[in-house]
Amino acid sequence: MKVLVVDDDAAGLDIRRLVLERHGFAVATASSVDAARAAFAADRPDVVVLDLRLPEVEDGLGLIREFREVRIVVLCGNPADLDGREEAAMVAGILGKPVRSEELVRWIRGGD
Repeated sequence: MKVLVVDDDAAGLDIRRLVLERHGFAVATASSVDAARAAFAADRPDVVVLDLRLPEVEDGLGLIREFREVRIVVLCGNPADLDGREEAAMVAGILGKPVRSEELVRWIRGGD
C-alpha cells in the first residue's frame, strides 16, 4: 500500500516515515503544500496522512479537498479545527496529536 505523509515538522515526518516503512508501507513524504501536490501527482497514493496545519489550517483543508478521492487520515493538535467544516466528511479519520503509531497504522489499513 502506498502512503503519502504530509507534515511541515521534519522530525515528525521522518519518524512517521520510518514507522510506516517498518509496517510494510511504501512511503512518500512531503513537507509543504506544493511538495504534497507534486508527490500526489507523481505517484498517486492509496492513503494520505495529512497534518492539518501546514502551517495554516487552510493549507490542510485545501489538500483535503484536492485529495478527497483517496483515503485521508488527518493528524492535528486541535481536532476542533475541523468542527463544522465540510472537509471533515471527506476524511476517513481525524487523530489528535500526539498519535500512537499503532493507532495510525490501524487507520491507514482501514480500521476505525
